[in-house]
Amino acid sequence: MNPDPSRDVMVYQVSMIDALSGDAIGDRWTVWLGAESEGSFESEGEAVTLALQRADEHGLAAWLVRENGDTSPLSAFDM
Repeated sequence: MNPDPSRDVMVYQVSMIDALSGDAIGDRWTVWLGAESEGSFESEGEAVTLALQRADEHGLAAWLVRENGDTSPLSAFDM
């Protein structure tokens, strides 16, 4: 099974950088259902929980995409 970002529920890890200093200020996780943003979260757990809920509601697969590009399927065991 391969992810389809145009259709599936995707959780992307994003490293945040301070615009003035250039210092890393932590990670955020964004959740997308196809082309629609479902939100941005400070915790991976919150993002995964929402992604799995949306995937269940819509009968779709959910995927976690790490900042380095590693992609893995999400399941209820990831909560």
